[in-house]
Amino acid sequence: MRDVSAGGATPEVSTEDLVLAIAAGADGPYDLDPIRLMKACFLVSQRGRPAWKVAFRFRPYDYGPFDRGVYAARDALLAHGLLQADSNGRRYPSYSLTEAGRARAAELKDVLGDDGLSWLARIGRYVTSKTFSRLLDEVYAAYPDFAVKSIAR
Repeated sequence: MRDVSAGGATPEVSTEDLVLAIAAGADGPYDLDPIRLMKACFLVSQRGRPAWKVAFRFRPYDYGPFDRGVYAARDALLAHGLLQADSNGRRYPSYSLTEAGRARAAELKDVLGDDGLSWLARIGRYVTSKTFSRLLDEVYAAYPDFAVKSIAR
């Protein structure tokens, strides 16, 4: 994914809004699970608008870049009924938007603009189009400093 243009002044966007916009585009063949969500937010922090980069504080961890704030944002979205989790017998839950989440994601166009919302959705699509190992390989290759503590190398 290429960097998204800042496009001038960017209004403040919450971490929850960024996660919601990512989830809105997560329609690839693989579920939006905790690891894919984490990598999507990491890519936003590295390649997104400057105003989005400060929403995260990533550090190297077991599966590469990690920020507890991503899970806090996810949990807030779950608590507010904008995101739902489905474990369905899998090791990790998968996340998808509820009806209220889809409505809120549509409202984000006013804050993010069409290009910003579309770019974030493409990040969601990107991370759900890759196998777990392929996604980690690509992130680790592009950002080796965040792979130094990985147990998945």
